[in-house]
Amino acid sequence: MPVDAVPKSEWFDMSVSRIPLIRNSQAITKAYCAFWKKDNSGYYVEEFADMLKDKF
Repeated sequence: MPVDAVPKSEWFDMSVSRIPLIRNSQAITKAYCAFWKKDNSGYYVEEFADMLKDKF
């Protein structure tokens, strides 16, 4: 079952194997996006957007 990246220390069951997903000799990547309504912008929304930018 494909899952997003999970730190190796999170796997406690040794029956689970991690293998990279490859397409045309390149690792498959996933794009993440965040959207909000223009009229719903405020301090907390802007701060959350800044935190996301720092993490990704």
